[in-house]
Amino acid sequence: MDLVVQSGKRSYDKENSNSNMKCTRWSLGGDVSTNPPLLADMGLSILQDEESIGGPTPTPPVTQVNEDKPPPPPKVLQQTNQNVLSHGTFLPDDSGNEEEFFVYKRRRLDAIGGDDKFNRMSDELILSVFRWLPKFMLARCAQVNRRWKRLAFDETLWRRLDLGGKTLKPGVVGRVILRGSSVLRLAKAEVGSPIFSPQLHYLPSLPPVRSKLQHLDLSMAAIDPQALEELLSVCFDLKKLSLEHCILSQSICSHIANNQKLETLNLAMCYGLCHAYLVNILSHCKRLQSLNLAWTGLCTEDLRMICRRFPASLERLNLSGCRSTLSDTHVRLLAEQSPGLVELDISDGTHLTATAVSAIIHELRHIEYLAFSSELKSMPNLLYLDVYGILNESAMSTLKQSLPHIQINKYLFSSVARPTVGIRRTSIWGLRVRD
Repeated sequence: MDLVVQSGKRSYDKENSNSNMKCTRWSLGGDVSTNPPLLADMGLSILQDEESIGGPTPTPPVTQVNEDKPPPPPKVLQQTNQNVLSHGTFLPDDSGNEEEFFVYKRRRLDAIGGDDKFNRMSDELILSVFRWLPKFMLARCAQVNRRWKRLAFDETLWRRLDLGGKTLKPGVVGRVILRGSSVLRLAKAEVGSPIFSPQLHYLPSLPPVRSKLQHLDLSMAAIDPQALEELLSVCFDLKKLSLEHCILSQSICSHIANNQKLETLNLAMCYGLCHAYLVNILSHCKRLQSLNLAWTGLCTEDLRMICRRFPASLERLNLSGCRSTLSDTHVRLLAEQSPGLVELDISDGTHLTATAVSAIIHELRHIEYLAFSSELKSMPNLLYLDVYGILNESAMSTLKQSLPHIQINKYLFSSVARPTVGIRRTSIWGLRVRD
């Protein structure tokens, strides 16, 4: 905004005609000398009249105008007050006298100025701030500039991620994997296909993708077999995996077998499972400690083949739901193959007899949890016993009296190989997935 003040030939305004102040050359109206804030708001300092300070009024020199020469350029006076840059200009009249004086206001200078303080911070300090932000906010921070994008996608910020119950568009899971996540929860999530979006143009220039996932929970997830195969094809360091209620295939089981460090595997209620797929997994995963094969519809031949291949490191096993296929022979084979079992669930095995109990008593010396019912007094380490749907109320009362040191029907659902137990839905296998 320009402010123009003209003096000399122009007369005062009517509002200032009765003012006692003498202004012979210029005026801003009113008693400016007694109102400093007015000029301060305009970005100007107080300009006093020569007569008010007792000095004589100088007469401007008369110069001879030469018609042959062009008029000299106007003189520019600069004055900086606070943060405002003001300019004063003398404009000569026709006779060469510098009578017109204009004061106008220019742009206000930035009072803050200086360098960006955030850019002067180290990467470690910025990362310590970013760790407190939720993941969706990190994605927004990555759009600020190149440095923020590099820091917002640092793998230390994406090691734990909970996307359970979310609807994920194609390519979202692939981006998470490329950011270096090691603990990923996708329980009850709807995963779009494909896993790696074709829009990631930099993927062909990279070597074959190898994820850093170690704990992966896909329990009850809505995912296509092709997408599940694509996801597991980049996983080679998994330690704990849950595929509960997913559709399996031979290629998917082959990718699972590539994780030789696998310790926990949950395949409860999976579809399409057979002994050929399981034998491939059990042959390569020698460190397996917890395995859940509940309600997978395994036939008698499938059980006979896999009971011979259970690794000696197995500590927890769930074979519940094999109503008419699990026999005493199967129990004896698995007890001889894995004598270190601490937890065994063979509930709903309607064809099991005292022979199976005898095999458990003689072979499984360290058993602590058993989902079965029969003569169990000779098992001193037994602490828990589940017999749901087998005994009536009177028989249950008799069993509790005969086994006072054992807690009966304490757990409604088996916890073998399952990532979450109870109400703690923000952790998988005891590891937090939310910062």
